Amino acid sequence: MCWLLLKRENQILKANNYIIENFSDHHLDDVIQIERLSNPTPWKEETFKSVLSSRTLSFVIIKEKIIGFCIATKVLNECHLQNICVLPDYRKMGVGKNILEILNKRCKIHELKKIILEVRESNLGAQAFYTKSGFNKIGLRKDYYQLGNQREPAVLMSQILV
Repeated sequence: MCWLLLKRENQILKANNYIIENFSDHHLDDVIQIERLSNPTPWKEETFKSVLSSRTLSFVIIKEKIIGFCIATKVLNECHLQNICVLPDYRKMGVGKNILEILNKRCKIHELKKIILEVRESNLGAQAFYTKSGFNKIGLRKDYYQLGNQREPAVLMSQILV
């Protein structure tokens, strides 16, 4: 099954000269840097360290250097997409779309039925990206995100895998 996954991932990435690697300790510094450039309330280093061993679906995407990453975990028969980031210079170039395609393939290999995620209510760009990628809004989580002294709701989205 793993060779099939690698073959499919390579088909997605070959045209873009990307390399996929499972997220591990030696990626940590680059992933943290991308997170800080991408998120108004970035994850702390300790958060990344604590999730490294349990994220079976997590990976980085490399083009000479790490340009993006995906943090996702299996929860029963679902995938919880917790974090996806792309370096600012590589946005609007299909990298995020490629990341979601690879995650989708990995979910199917693990026989997962759905991907769920939360996105800031104010992050209309991300919501549009996920909607265009086949996700639907299914709910709202009040006071989910913190930004300074304030709290912000999260839009809950899901994609059924076929």
